[in-house]
Amino acid sequence: MERVLPRDAFNDANLLKCIGQLTLLIEDGKVNLAYEYDGQPFDIVQDRADGSTFVRNVEFYTKDGTYLRHRRGLNARSAWPLYLYAPDEDGDDIEHLAFDEQGKFLPSF
Repeated sequence: MERVLPRDAFNDANLLKCIGQLTLLIEDGKVNLAYEYDGQPFDIVQDRADGSTFVRNVEFYTKDGTYLRHRRGLNARSAWPLYLYAPDEDGDDIEHLAFDEQGKFLPSF
């Protein structure tokens, strides 16, 4: 998919806002997750299958080490549209909205 200004600049900024909020909550001990970041410029990637975006060089994990994919839907309209995907017992990803409309973390893993 072709990236377009100004739409994608706003979408990427919103994705980074969500990532920043989640990492802040993790660092403050308010969310029982962990993250890894390589310190390089944010590598925002668009998934060709559905148009969603994610930051390739930021990864989230549960405390037991389960990898959680993260995505922001294409042209999402809510203030905090970040989704986390956790595998179930069968290995299928279950979608969890990360935040409510006030930016409070929702899921418990």
